[in-house]
Amino acid sequence: MPRHRSSPEPSPASWDGIGFLLSQVASHSSARFAAGLEPLGLKPSHAGILRVIGEADGSSQQSLGERLGVFASRLVGLIDDLESRGFVERRDNPSDRRSYALHLTPAGREALAQISGLSRRLEGEVFASLDASERARMADFLRRIAAQQGLRPGVHPGIGKSGGPDSEPAPPRRKARRREPGPA
Repeated sequence: MPRHRSSPEPSPASWDGIGFLLSQVASHSSARFAAGLEPLGLKPSHAGILRVIGEADGSSQQSLGERLGVFASRLVGLIDDLESRGFVERRDNPSDRRSYALHLTPAGREALAQISGLSRRLEGEVFASLDASERARMADFLRRIAAQQGLRPGVHPGIGKSGGPDSEPAPPRRKARRREPGPA
């Protein structure tokens, strides 16, 4: 009769390490944030863009892309989406006729207020087990780690990447076929 091996218990290092725990809490928090945005018809990348435009109303698309680290081709589509929903408007840039200045509309400001409320509520819920002093220390630790890792302050690193927190998966890349040299 064959012996059945039971799977070994995971070692504490695999499920109790700081990296795993941080990833676990971040994933849980991100999923809750995305779910909270659904009634507004928004995705996390929209929320990040609205926040940055709200901080620098009248910025150009180029400066917004640089601030977020987002490729222009991805940013144009996200801004088009926000504009079609009435949250953002493009206006002629008075200092550069070749570009547009981005502004929040009244609906965009209202959406941003709702996003801010959602963020505060979720932060309170997710970190309810920590007192104010512990939350402040946690925030300080995370800011130090983010700075040491070269992350942009206030910018989710997945916002501009294919496969980011709310983008469609990138199509598989096809290998370019090598052309054989023809006869000389």
